[in-house]
Amino acid sequence: MVRKLYESDREILLNFLMEESSFNLFIIGDILNTGFEESFMELWGEFNINDNLISVLLRYFNNYIPYYNKSYSGDLSCFKKIISNNYKKKLISGKSEIVAKFADVLNNYNVKKDNFCELKNKTKLVTHYDGTLIKIATQDDVDRLSDFIDTIEELCGTGENREMLAKCIISGCGRYYYIENEYGDIISVAGTSAENKYAAMVVSVATDKNYRKHGLAVKCVSKLCIDALKVCENVCLFYDNPEAGKVYHGIGFETIGNWTMMVEK
Repeated sequence: MVRKLYESDREILLNFLMEESSFNLFIIGDILNTGFEESFMELWGEFNINDNLISVLLRYFNNYIPYYNKSYSGDLSCFKKIISNNYKKKLISGKSEIVAKFADVLNNYNVKKDNFCELKNKTKLVTHYDGTLIKIATQDDVDRLSDFIDTIEELCGTGENREMLAKCIISGCGRYYYIENEYGDIISVAGTSAENKYAAMVVSVATDKNYRKHGLAVKCVSKLCIDALKVCENVCLFYDNPEAGKVYHGIGFETIGNWTMMVEK
């Protein structure tokens, strides 16, 4: 049986998701930071004959994240129907082996597969920034941050948009740090999403191509992680670029699995 989930389901839902808390960071963060009453967010759960929760589907705006554990033996057809009934441009993301099961839901889409990492060695984070000023974004920076992110080829099609970025900053469920050049133009950025007491997800790491290989991303991500760890137990991220992977591994991240995004064209 599949049904919508509400506040009364919070405890059983979080207990289920905590079996793989890092991979479920987005869902857990959205539950803790948003709750069950917002129009842009919905949750559904599949229950077996013993009324045990066996799978979950999150809708956050037009982004969907399905999840089930390794012992799952249910039927995904109801979740697929829910996603199909949304006629807007959709994005499905999650553990690669789970997302692959939903390939028949989208008619025409791009696939992006990433390495999923956890920060395992916090002592490797950079703590000295050699005079580089790293600024914390406010609501007033949303448009210029979005414009900058839109210029980064590696971030095209990942579902970034002004509405989600603005909500992240305004609600406090995430933060964005950035570096400017001498003319006041943004040249490097890194953010978090779904921040909660358990973990935060690093997102939108980007540096202008004319300023790369100068350690700006290392400084931005390190500062971001150090501050996030003051309120979160752990930090996660995903990447597909081997060069970016070297950067992340160099400051203490280790790969624990794969994450896939399917974005409708």
